[in-house]
Amino acid sequence: MKAFWSLKRNIQIRILIVFLASFSYGTVFSSMTIYYNQHLGATITGIFLAISSVATFVSGLLAGFWADKFGRKPVMIWGTSIQVLGSVGALLANVPGHANPWLTFLGFLLISFGFNFDVTAGSAMIIDDSTPENRKTVFMLNYWAQNLSVIIGAALGAWLFKPAFFVLLLILVFTMVVTLLIVFFMLTESFYPQKIKSSLFVSTDKKKESVFESYKMVLSDKTYVIFILANILTTMIIMQFDSFLPVHLSNSFKTITFFGFEIYGQRMLTIYLILACVLVVLLMTTLNRLTKDWSHKKGFILGSLFMAMGMIFSFLTTTFTPIFIAGIIYTLGEIVYTPSVQTLGADLMNPEKIGAYNGLGAIRMPIASILAGLLVSISPIIKATGVSLVLALTEILAIILVIIAVNRHQETFLH
Repeated sequence: MKAFWSLKRNIQIRILIVFLASFSYGTVFSSMTIYYNQHLGATITGIFLAISSVATFVSGLLAGFWADKFGRKPVMIWGTSIQVLGSVGALLANVPGHANPWLTFLGFLLISFGFNFDVTAGSAMIIDDSTPENRKTVFMLNYWAQNLSVIIGAALGAWLFKPAFFVLLLILVFTMVVTLLIVFFMLTESFYPQKIKSSLFVSTDKKKESVFESYKMVLSDKTYVIFILANILTTMIIMQFDSFLPVHLSNSFKTITFFGFEIYGQRMLTIYLILACVLVVLLMTTLNRLTKDWSHKKGFILGSLFMAMGMIFSFLTTTFTPIFIAGIIYTLGEIVYTPSVQTLGADLMNPEKIGAYNGLGAIRMPIASILAGLLVSISPIIKATGVSLVLALTEILAIILVIIAVNRHQETFLH
């Protein structure tokens, strides 16, 4: 906690906002697939998820551009206001005794759209207000708060989702309104747009620059693009939580009884997820202290390597103890990887284009999700062994790409 209180007030507030947002996700969002499936069936649910992914991608690009053009705080206010509007809409669509899943989806679509505004501009604000020396600590605390709130939110959501969904939506509205008040009254602007004059980048007037010109400039940064490709590949490994791991545990896990409590595939997945969150909360500070002298490249490589090993080990076994151990291996890797990849990405950004760079980073999740989904589609043919081999090759390619990106950055810096 000493590290938290030594940070700028803006960063402290931003971590609080992340806590509230992750709490909301844990209570409601994680179960909405079940809600849509119950009311509208699997086909419509799949379409809804695809639409949400596209909306998230588009909102991230717009938010990144506008955060550079108008500043971080206005975009965060817009995003949080949209989330309030969406949460109120979802609440009105689910009054007791009546549920309208179509209006509910529209409400949650607005929340997802606004959420990405907040995340993209908020991430840029964190980079603005942190320094290269404390940035890894900032991202570590951010990630720690995220996992702690997910644990609390998931517990509340699991308890209330079926018997009291309306109450969860009331909590969601309250959380969104509180977040809006915090953003509006407590945050201060961290970036004031002005004309860029740099020997490395073309002189640009932000007021006249289009979104296409902004991202064209970011895409011309080959070093960052290579890094994003590496990040997409490692994110695909993380996405196995939502793709092949549930399939594998559902189809192949050998059910056991523990003190009269039956643990089957779906429950093993829940145990895996809870284990990951609890380990992050308990060990993040300790591991960050032990690895504080590591380079960000080393943290990326070793962290993602342990993530890949843990996930592969999970796919190659079907019993409780080995999968539990695999979950520990995976999580230790993720604890090291997450602050390292975020700090490394921040170091590679042009300081005058942080919003656009974060916006481009929005492609990471949808592309990784598509790749992970394709892997599930071919899994009946290549089996768990084939999926494991693909993940191993994915990790090797990610390591090669991040080494290339870091070496290019160091060469540019030296020259």
